Amino acid sequence: MKSRSFTFQLFTLAGTPVRVHWSLVALLIIAMLGVGVLRGWQEAFRQGLWWGLLFGLVLLHEIGHLLMARLLQIPVTSILIWPLGGFTAVRLPPRRFGAEFAIALAGPVVNLLIALGALGAAGIPQAAWGKPWGFWSTLWLLNLLLGAFNLLPVFPMDGGRILRSMLAMGLGEDRGTWLTLRMGQAGAMGIGGLAVWQFMHQDPGGLVTMTVAMWLFGQTLQEARLFRRQERLRRIPVAPYPQPLQIAVNDRVTFPAARRLLAHSGQPLLPVESTGQWVEGLFPDAGGLRRRTLRIVDGETSIASAWSCFLQSEEPGLLVVRNGRPVGWLTREQVEAFLQNDG
Repeated sequence: MKSRSFTFQLFTLAGTPVRVHWSLVALLIIAMLGVGVLRGWQEAFRQGLWWGLLFGLVLLHEIGHLLMARLLQIPVTSILIWPLGGFTAVRLPPRRFGAEFAIALAGPVVNLLIALGALGAAGIPQAAWGKPWGFWSTLWLLNLLLGAFNLLPVFPMDGGRILRSMLAMGLGEDRGTWLTLRMGQAGAMGIGGLAVWQFMHQDPGGLVTMTVAMWLFGQTLQEARLFRRQERLRRIPVAPYPQPLQIAVNDRVTFPAARRLLAHSGQPLLPVESTGQWVEGLFPDAGGLRRRTLRIVDGETSIASAWSCFLQSEEPGLLVVRNGRPVGWLTREQVEAFLQNDG
């Protein structure tokens, strides 16, 4: 789901790329071809329009997450639409539980607001009492189901993220996350039980229900493994791992002198001190030097915190400082390799 090699970009919305997974396109083509062969191409076209409506509503759901994140000034890197729904990649800073709650809730709220509007357009008696179903009644039902389904307290659904943020605010992040994952596993097994009931009553929809249950259960297991690894990584400081930095300069150094120092030292950069702060670095660039703003971590910071910094930015590395002096350069590749070996 996260690999761009299996996605293509539809468009950019407020600077955020909206991408579609190729598997969704393949499944829709196969489904429409099957309907066309069995029931005629007019029916296939009609069902294609309804599938387009459904995933259009999924996109509106994800745009709700995007707008709330932008309102809270939290970066969003992409929106992905795929066969089981949508995913909005949000760079949520650590311990922003209130923001997590608001962003997760925004998606279902969009669907429920559309459902209310469609309910009014369809007429409450028609939608509620099973009168002939038209466009507005179908729009009401689809949005109601999307909103309710996403509010299930199963991680990584919106309801699971809402539950985790609430428990984390009351019980602490670790305990709140662990309880949410356990409840999510129980919820996934409950959905699996519903699928079994459908199979017993020869309902073909049980296959979809079981697929969703298995995916949700797999996601909670994966999140549990990541959670346990995060606990281990919080006990490991970054200090032993950066590439050592022996030379640093102040902001009065000339570029020719800095270039010679950098070539002599073999360091990947020269940290630059300005008014007592290490906010910039000089990096080699096509025979010259270029300045770049640095992100700084303390040598006692954990590997988990360093990785969290990388998740919140596109920085290639972090300047490691101890006692106010730069001691090393920790690259994204080093941390990724450490995580792979640890996993």
